[in-house]
Amino acid sequence: MIAKNHYVACTVLVKDEEDRYVFLVKKEEEGFSFPATEVLPKKTGLACIIDRMKEVLLLEVEKLELNELTNAVVENHRVPLFVFTYEDEQLRTPLDLLPDNSELSWEHSEKITKTLKEWEISGVPQFLLI
Repeated sequence: MIAKNHYVACTVLVKDEEDRYVFLVKKEEEGFSFPATEVLPKKTGLACIIDRMKEVLLLEVEKLELNELTNAVVENHRVPLFVFTYEDEQLRTPLDLLPDNSELSWEHSEKITKTLKEWEISGVPQFLLI
């Protein structure tokens, strides 16, 4: 049985116009967080986060590749963090994946360093080395 208010989060790495990876993040009043969703009964965390991405991104799900699954601690709660890469030769800019008025944005790692520290990501995930 899944505990009430059990959440999963994700980020997607996409190459920008300069061939540098950018992270999908959610804009907050002070900085950024990673997009998250509640795990629903009878669904896996992966299924829930993919469903959420289909709602908030304009992408072809088949082109998502799970790069890493790690754990983060946010406000003393463990949150699985799914890290995907997305490659599409037709994609001109990562902004094309965001619908109008999205609360999400694409940011380079140096801009979200504070977010990565606040989320207390366990170990040394490979995506941090990108």
